[in-house]
Amino acid sequence: MGSEEQPSWVGNLERVSTRDELAARAVPHLTVGADPWLRWCLPQTLPAPAVLCQGIALIPRVGRFAGFWLRPIDGVSNVPERDRVRAALTALRALLPAGEDVRLSLPQEHASLAHEILPVRVPGGDWEWMWTNSAPSLPAAGRSSDALIDLDDRTDAAELRAFTTAHNPRVWAQIGTGALVHWVGVRDPSGELLAVGGAQREESGAPHLAGILTHQAHGGRGLGTRITGALTRWAIADSGVSTLGVFSNSATALRLYRRLGYQRAAAWHSVSVQRSR
Repeated sequence: MGSEEQPSWVGNLERVSTRDELAARAVPHLTVGADPWLRWCLPQTLPAPAVLCQGIALIPRVGRFAGFWLRPIDGVSNVPERDRVRAALTALRALLPAGEDVRLSLPQEHASLAHEILPVRVPGGDWEWMWTNSAPSLPAAGRSSDALIDLDDRTDAAELRAFTTAHNPRVWAQIGTGALVHWVGVRDPSGELLAVGGAQREESGAPHLAGILTHQAHGGRGLGTRITGALTRWAIADSGVSTLGVFSNSATALRLYRRLGYQRAAAWHSVSVQRSR
């Protein structure tokens, strides 16, 4: 896409470099502390400047899912939010690097606009970003053998990968890379794993739970609750908060997390886009 096809205002979009600057441009009652996602997901210094388009922020994201978050932060104009999201997506389309995969996460209610405006390469998925700063009570083990154990991301990597592949290949935790800084699990008396869960870190440094999984033959025993509760307590002791992501169609997991005190701060639709060379 040549520069002649770009909207005339693309080069004049406001750019901000820090999380606090984003909060300062938000609606008056919104501060970093008042938006859990802003506070606990983003780093204070952004990996590259965020672009602001009519109160819609395009926030760079690095790492495995490099690309952008699209987050409405300001409703000061009389223009409907959907129209402002459309304008921001049009700006993003003009700024996409040619031939590179870019991950975009935007509010679920605006998912259809992403598919209409952008060159979507991989169909998207819906998921929730949740958080809590209240440590839940840890339920008693259902059986005397259901004691929690610590696992190591590197030395136990082969076993963790095999367990994940066998019981839920959709789990996307980066096992064995050192990205997960804390693992817990439950073994039966023979040593077989029955449940596992880990925690990595958001770009802010806040713990983010990942890879929580129960053996298919041992559901209904509360193992997932014990794993999640233990990880949540560790995260809050570590950083004062625990965050996680969960697929929006995972009703059982959503009920569990709400029961443990998690609240939804964002409902995302994520797609992979790529502009042709």
